[in-house]
Amino acid sequence: MRLRDAAFALAFLAAPAAVAHADTMLELSAAGAVEAKPDELRAALTASAAAANAAAAQSQVNDAVTRALAAAKTAPAVTASTDAYSVWHETDPKDVWRASQGVALRSKDGGALLGLVGTLQAQGLAVNDLGWQLTTEARDAAYAQAMAKAIAALEVRGRVVARLLHLTFIGFQRMSVGEDGGSARPMPMMRMMATAAPSGPPNAQADSQTVTATVSGTARLITGE
Repeated sequence: MRLRDAAFALAFLAAPAAVAHADTMLELSAAGAVEAKPDELRAALTASAAAANAAAAQSQVNDAVTRALAAAKTAPAVTASTDAYSVWHETDPKDVWRASQGVALRSKDGGALLGLVGTLQAQGLAVNDLGWQLTTEARDAAYAQAMAKAIAALEVRGRVVARLLHLTFIGFQRMSVGEDGGSARPMPMMRMMATAAPSGPPNAQADSQTVTATVSGTARLITGE
């Protein structure tokens, strides 16, 4: 028994030691971006009136909005809705009642919407905002592409850092995706002052927007083979 135990001990000591793998955890982040063209034109207009009493001012605004909605029905590609309604009394510099109501328009057919806006301007409505924006569907599609780019860039970064440190990149222990850094904010819209009725409809150029996504993760790097 003693000889066998001694032989076993010698064999164990002579066996090569197992290669130890020491983990290194590294926090990394990366971003991806894509250019997306806005696909919906939106306009905000206001019908306003002033009169000696509230009833008269409201009646004028009601008639103006009714005419505007009737005109919008002739443009099937345009979706129209009413916005905030306000009535207030002024005494300086003169006694007058004022009323106003907003009309919101949106359409993927820019020509149809701009033509309608021109018609409503001729009816006396003032254009407050006009501009192209990304719809939710277009924003989500662009964000998915940006996120895919960010994830790919994060993996490349992990492999590069591992190589520089003479380690081996295994994968990510944890990963998180940041919020949209570009399309979540609406595109700045062209603001227009109320003026005399223009001779034609306004113009609106659809410029590309940058949609970005950020990702971060904990990369696992090891030594040894």
